[in-house]
Amino acid sequence: MMNTERRKYCLFSLALLLFFNIAIAGNPAKENPKYDKIIHAVAEVLSQGHFSPQSINDNFSEKVFMDYLDRLDPDKNIFLAEDVSKLKKFSQSIDDELLGKPVAFFYAVNDIYKLRLAQVNTATANMLAKPFDFSIRDSIAGNTKNWPVSEKEQEKSWYQKIKFMSLERFVDLQEIRDSAKEEAEKNKSDATLEAEARKVTGNVIKKYFDRQITRTTDDDRFSVFVNSITNLMDPHTDFFMPVEKRSWDEDLSGKFYGIGATITEENGYPKIYSVSAGGPAWKTGEVNDGDLILKIAQGNKEAVDVAGYDVPDAIKLIRGDKGSVVKLTLKKADGTTKTVSIEREEMKLEEVFARSSVIISNGHKTGYIFLPKFYSSLGEEGGRNCSEDIARELIRLKSENVESVIIDIRDNGGGSLYEVIRMVGLFIPGGPVVQVKGSDGKFSTHGDNDGKVLYSGPLVVMVNEFSASASEIFAAAIQDYHRGVVVGSSSTYGKGTVQRPVPLSIVSGNEDLGTVHLTIQKYYRINGSSTQLKGVEPDIVLPGYYEYYKLKEKDNPSALAWDELKQLNYTTWDEQPYFDSLMQGFNRRHSVNFTAIRKNVSWLAEQSEGTRYLSITDYKKKEKEVRSKVEETRKLMQLSDSLEIKQTETIAGDARSKERNERWLKFLKKDAYLAEAVNISADLVRNHNAIVRR
Repeated sequence: MMNTERRKYCLFSLALLLFFNIAIAGNPAKENPKYDKIIHAVAEVLSQGHFSPQSINDNFSEKVFMDYLDRLDPDKNIFLAEDVSKLKKFSQSIDDELLGKPVAFFYAVNDIYKLRLAQVNTATANMLAKPFDFSIRDSIAGNTKNWPVSEKEQEKSWYQKIKFMSLERFVDLQEIRDSAKEEAEKNKSDATLEAEARKVTGNVIKKYFDRQITRTTDDDRFSVFVNSITNLMDPHTDFFMPVEKRSWDEDLSGKFYGIGATITEENGYPKIYSVSAGGPAWKTGEVNDGDLILKIAQGNKEAVDVAGYDVPDAIKLIRGDKGSVVKLTLKKADGTTKTVSIEREEMKLEEVFARSSVIISNGHKTGYIFLPKFYSSLGEEGGRNCSEDIARELIRLKSENVESVIIDIRDNGGGSLYEVIRMVGLFIPGGPVVQVKGSDGKFSTHGDNDGKVLYSGPLVVMVNEFSASASEIFAAAIQDYHRGVVVGSSSTYGKGTVQRPVPLSIVSGNEDLGTVHLTIQKYYRINGSSTQLKGVEPDIVLPGYYEYYKLKEKDNPSALAWDELKQLNYTTWDEQPYFDSLMQGFNRRHSVNFTAIRKNVSWLAEQSEGTRYLSITDYKKKEKEVRSKVEETRKLMQLSDSLEIKQTETIAGDARSKERNERWLKFLKKDAYLAEAVNISADLVRNHNAIVRR
């Protein structure tokens, strides 16, 4: 006989089911007239202003249909196959809604989605009542492509998901027990740990459904729907509801104490969307774009499991008092977990400014300049511009009598186009730097024509898979002019587009309906090739840690295509780098290490999308293999001996600033990639000296 609470829950679910069946039959939930205005305005902005607008037709409608369902249910365990079949009648009518008809698809999906959430919540309530048997051989496929055909199949999917979550926590608890010093912790039985793991998982699942059912609003889901539309034009055309836009602007203002990262959500977990260069998270060197946040702890207090937390609530835990410490337990792209301590602080522009050092190796003095972003004062009186700061650092390095210079723009996501052009001008006497094409097909050329060269010696540019946009323009110009050697991942990110915020009020009157960050232009190299999709392919390739994880522009199916314009007239640098000679030197050195790194990171990327095992034996075996490969790869990326590095200026600031700077220098001294760039610089110097002697 069911207890009272269980009976109440079932009656509630039955009432909910009857309500939604009525809604689906023809009486949808209360409609919001604002939604019609938003998608009509979005459609007009996209059609009139996007660089390369797709035709809003049945084909586009079908893409939006599938994309929105995938966004709502990425694990394919909320909807049933029959739900998708019922909704198919909308698959070729969303374009009609965009072009003037009332919104209908969103309401139909919304009703079914909320119904299924309530049903799945009920079905999963008892899955954690009994202990799991982790000795049974079972597994979950890496990528589920189809929705379950029955509720029984759906329940099995959830049972496996919950069991896997419990297994992860059970193994974590075993490791804590095995390394514990307290007797009470050391003496815990596996049965006790399994019960604790289920309890934690139960709390996570409860929070997830509480968030989805009671806290996520129709506006939230509608915003996801509109982004399905805008992101199909290209990945960087985004929609922000008015509240979301205000929150975005507040984050950019820096008027809070936090970690310097933008947070989003993925599969029920807060996710690091982007790490702000120079911010507290960035300074640790251990927080990356795409990391999932599993737990958040305040200093040494017990960590809070944040699965199921919405983004605002997660941000509340991350922010705090100046100087206080927050600990994030992160799930990395390679599948490993890592706890990172971050000291909160107010974002300071000084942290993103260029800085330089002198590296002494084998009798050679190499100048090193790190540039985390292409910053600009934007007309602010007394503000700083990266081109002026780079010029200042080059003068410092020249006074140190360096023989070559390395410009490090790894993880540099871009910035000011004007500053890129001025910065390239420091290394060439003059000429075009970039071509920009608008949606009208017209293009303009931007270049440097001052006839001056601040630094004329051997030059190396370091990039990786996260060097994007303005970074790619700089690297491409240096490469096209044969002015220096580009070193790094097989290609840079491949973002060759420009966005501008467009308020929907420009087509809807004064009503604030939100903002579209619209792609309006495209970048092209002076050789005519777009940086879009292809990025910049380095002259010497050093395997990037994340380049096999499908995180680049080319890995997004809605990314704009690569194309090209006519090559411009420009004169290459008089002194050629002699790439054959450089490659010979590279192959004589660390090619074995970099070959091993490439093999390892490729294997790790495959594992991240592979099978998840539900037996503890198979799970531990795979975890051991992954951890071993991660540890081996990180060792290969670090030098056994430290580079000799001397800063060109005394770092001002308090003790904490100096301590953070010391940590940064410590990382650089062990960086195998930087060491190889130094070796390549030395080869360039030898080539340069040989030419001079002639």
